[in-house]
Order: sequence, then structure tokens, then C-alpha cells
Amino acid sequence: MAEASYPAGGADDANAGLMQLIADGSLAKTYRDEVNAAARKVSHQVERCLLEATEAKRGTFFIEAPGNHKTAFTSRLEDEDMQIFVKAFAMPLPALVRLDLSYNLITDIGAASLAAGLLGQRATCLSALSLRSNSIGPDGCEAICSALRLTPSLRRLDMSQNQLGRKGGLVLVSLLRDSPELLELLMGDIEADIDVLVSLAATLLQYPSQLKVCDIQNPRISTLQEDHTVHLGRMLRVNTTITELYIGKLRIRDDGIRQLVDFLLENKALRVLDLRCNDLGADGAAHIAKLLVHDCRLLTLNLAGNRIGEKCNLEGARELSEAISYNTTLRHLDLNHNQLCGPALQLLGEKVEKSTTLESLELFHSQWDQPSSYTFHTILNDRGRKLPLKTDFVTSEVGLRIEVCQAALVR
Repeated sequence: MAEASYPAGGADDANAGLMQLIADGSLAKTYRDEVNAAARKVSHQVERCLLEATEAKRGTFFIEAPGNHKTAFTSRLEDEDMQIFVKAFAMPLPALVRLDLSYNLITDIGAASLAAGLLGQRATCLSALSLRSNSIGPDGCEAICSALRLTPSLRRLDMSQNQLGRKGGLVLVSLLRDSPELLELLMGDIEADIDVLVSLAATLLQYPSQLKVCDIQNPRISTLQEDHTVHLGRMLRVNTTITELYIGKLRIRDDGIRQLVDFLLENKALRVLDLRCNDLGADGAAHIAKLLVHDCRLLTLNLAGNRIGEKCNLEGARELSEAISYNTTLRHLDLNHNQLCGPALQLLGEKVEKSTTLESLELFHSQWDQPSSYTFHTILNDRGRKLPLKTDFVTSEVGLRIEVCQAALVR
């Protein structure tokens, strides 16, 4: 890797100059001047970040300008703003530590500008980049990834919710193969296909990687075969680094989860498993219960949006409730939108009441009846409980009835 060029005074003088530029507020002024020269709107989020960097006096700065923030409702960043960023921040680039441009209107053109001007070997301190939910395609993704290969400190990349398709997905997998130090890769909702999933699993199986968090939700899978599940399972059987895996909307069915669980029984690293919005029924719940009863280290399990309680089936809830009574590590469980009927909720409640480890439970979107409502009303009002249970619902006694109302869950 070529060394960065510094002024005649050397690297120390350059670093001192960068710290002075950030500390005296000149960086914020430079940004405002460039915006005014381009006849664009000043991003209040960017300005705030630069002012915070000035006050912190650490010699580094960050940019967090997500377009879904209330202050950016009518002023989301576009390609023209990326050109302004390059002009304003190219010189102090070695001091940039993180860049969040999620939920904006950046296209391949803006991505190319970023790649050429704000990424690469001069971005020596950049550890996190988020371009989630923009309008970046495979060409923009390729430009970004080419520059990130030269970015020495990158540890977190979020390209989710961009229309990258198969080509862009494979580019991200290639980046992962060439970046063993990457810790988090979020590539959900990118319109990837099964080839991307298989390639990802093969890369993590065959190449050294420190990846801890992997999000590959909602790929475009048209086949009823579950080859992708088998490939992921084989990788997870021997993987010792991934602690969080998000595989919602992978069209995993009961037989697929059976195969996945068989592999996961040998995995001792996974702590968060997100299986939301798959196609898991009562049999699938039984397989997951087998995992929970085994020497399982999961802390968080998300099963929302499946069909465990379909047609008032109690078996899935019964298996899960028994597993909860044996499991000593699970802290958070989400069973929303599983068509769980009143008796199924009661089965869960009887075991949850005795659990000393479960901290939060999400069940509001279920088919409540009075017996199940009363069971959880008793649990939530038990002041002698060793560990208070946090839920996404509250219960209240109204007349002779127990009402269940939705509530925000704060973990």
C-alpha cells in the first residue's frame, strides 16, 4: 500500500494541521462555504457533527446524516452533495472515523464520487460506513467496494436496502473474502439471489474471517429447494466468529430448519438468531426447541411472522414452552404474528412464569382470550418475581375483564 503524501513538514505536521482544522471550527466553515458555492442546502445534521467534533477536541470527526431523521425530511442528500463532501472533507479525510449516509437519495453517480474522494487508503481511520436504503445499484456498489479494499480500518459496512441484485451481492461477498478483518456486513434486502447466499456461505467456510454480524435477509429465492439452508448450516457448524445472524425471509420451511438445527447443535458462538418471516410451522418450532434444550448459547431468538400456531395448533407452543423451562441462556424471544391462540399462549405463560432467565417476550400480535390474558396479567404483576419480564404489551383489569394493550418494549 502506498504511503499517504504529506506536506513538507512530514506526517507529524500534517496531523497537527488536521487537529487544528477540526478544533478551531474551520472544517464546519469550509463545509458551509462549499454548500453555498454549489447553491445547495446546508445539512444541519452534518453541521452538528462537525461542531461536536470541534467541541470534543479529539482530532477526529464523523458524519451522521441519515435521511430518515426528522430534520432531513425535505433535505435528503443527493449526488451533488457527495461532490460537496469530497471538496470539503478530502483534505481532513485521515481524521474521518465513521460515515452514515443511510436513507438518502444517493445513486451510482454519488457512490462513485464517494469512492473516488472519501474512501481508500487515505481514509486511515474510517471504521464504519452506512449507505443503507439509497438508490445505489451494482455499478455503484462495485466502485464502493473497490475503494474499501484499500481502506485499512473498515470494520462495519451496511449496504442493505439498495437494489444491488446478483452482481452487487457477489461484489460484497468478494469484498468479504478480501477483508478478513471486517466485523459486520449488512446486506439484507438487496435483491440478491440464491447464488449470493451460497457464495457467502462458501466464502465464510473456506477463507479466514473475523465477521461477527451478518445480515442477509430477504433475498430473491424462487426455488422450493433449500440448498441455501444446507450451505449456511455447513458453514455455521464450524464457524467460531459469527455471533449475530439475520436470515429472515429466506423461505426456510420445517425441513429446512431441521437441517439447520442439526448443524447449529455444534455451534457455540451464535448469540442472536433472527428467523422472522420464514415458513416455520409447529414442526419447525419443535426443531428449534431441540436446539434450545441442547447446550445452546443463544441470547436472542426472533421467530416473528411464521405460522407456529396455525389453525390453533398447540404443539409448537408446547415444545417451545418446554424448551424455555430447560434453557438457561435465552434472554429475548419474539413470537409475534404466529397465529398463537389462547391455549397456546397459556402453555407459554405457565413456563415463562417459572423462568428465571428470560428478560423480554414479544407476543402482543396473538389471539388472546381471557384465560391467557389473566395468566400474563399475573406474571406482569408479580412483584416477587426475581427478574421482571419486559413485554411488548401491558395488561389491565377493566371491570371483570383483563385487557391486553400494545406497548413499546425497551430492553
